[in-house]
Amino acid sequence: MINQLYQVVNKGSYRALSFILAILLMLSIFFNAQKFALELGGPSPLFTLFLILGTSVLWIHGIGLNIKKNFWKAVFNPFIGYFAALAGLYYIYLS
Repeated sequence: MINQLYQVVNKGSYRALSFILAILLMLSIFFNAQKFALELGGPSPLFTLFLILGTSVLWIHGIGLNIKKNFWKAVFNPFIGYFAALAGLYYIYLS
């Protein structure tokens, strides 16, 4: 099941989307460092860890690393990164 879920997004266009979202999320964290440190790091450190995990997942998927083991495919699932990127960008810019 993990292989089927991972193969859905194991295409070039999804990898490009992952790369673009990783760049956007990283730049938004860098350019909004004060908001990121004061608001995200204080009251909700788990959300901050979720954003860092999502960014790393998107970088790994966007660069094109080919994961062999099912456990690591589950941990570094691009859907986790997509959800983290959308949640992070929404919280940083729209809240």
